[in-house]
Amino acid sequence: MRKINLTTLFIATILIYVTFHVTEEACGNFPLFMHENWGIPDIGYARWLLHNMLLFLPVLVAGLFVYSFDEARLLAFGAGISLWGVLNFFEHLFYTIKNGAVSPGFFSSFLFVAVAIAVAVKLKSIGRLNIKTIALSFLCCVVYWIVPVLLIVTFGSKLARIVD
Repeated sequence: MRKINLTTLFIATILIYVTFHVTEEACGNFPLFMHENWGIPDIGYARWLLHNMLLFLPVLVAGLFVYSFDEARLLAFGAGISLWGVLNFFEHLFYTIKNGAVSPGFFSSFLFVAVAIAVAVKLKSIGRLNIKTIALSFLCCVVYWIVPVLLIVTFGSKLARIVD
């Protein structure tokens, strides 16, 4: 574990999201899942993918960018990326239990948990796993979740014109 650095693990979370997670959600018709569980009108695959790639992904990449300015002082921005993946896992777990059917994205979200465990082990090995890091990382994680949702609520109809 000593050879894998934190930046690699944070990037791994983003790559898992873009390659495996979005693909699994697409194969499971996540736009329909959104409609059935959250009452969101069927936005279709194009608009759903646009939201993922133009709003969720850039927020995660921005967090990685901020972290890269000062990896020691801004650690929470990077660790928050991996916690975002864990939050995603718990959302899929909740809906899998609630609906009695596997939520689209559930299986790939286990990869987020695996990377987050690796991050925790790495943080422990370098003496940075503490309440302050966890709390600030969780705050970043929530921001990474809320900002794209607020952008979708605010600009979603304008973005829809691109794909509709």
